[in-house]
Amino acid sequence: MDINGYNDAIAKVLPGSFVPDVSPQGPRSEPLPADAQGVAGVAGTSFKDTVKQMLSDVNDQMVTAQQKSVDLALGKSHDLEGTVKSLEEASLAMQFTLAVRNKLLDAYKEIDQMQF
Repeated sequence: MDINGYNDAIAKVLPGSFVPDVSPQGPRSEPLPADAQGVAGVAGTSFKDTVKQMLSDVNDQMVTAQQKSVDLALGKSHDLEGTVKSLEEASLAMQFTLAVRNKLLDAYKEIDQMQF
């Protein structure tokens, strides 16, 4: 698993660009304009888009690992090492995703319990 890809994606998120999905009764927020420039003059991506991309990457890894497993089981492929590597990368990506999800839920619960 290439953790640098995730680090690069997270580094592109600008502070203050997190816009959670809220119910219609909740506060209204406007997304950042498409041409918003970051501190270094680089256009940033929203937190939501970064998470979507990360989840898409994890899904792609899991689909690839499953396909390689099926191909190996059916005898279409004899690449045992590549299959095991693909399965392990997908497993690590899923564990990383679950860890991020758990941290986000913990942060949400902490914010929800704050008294204003």
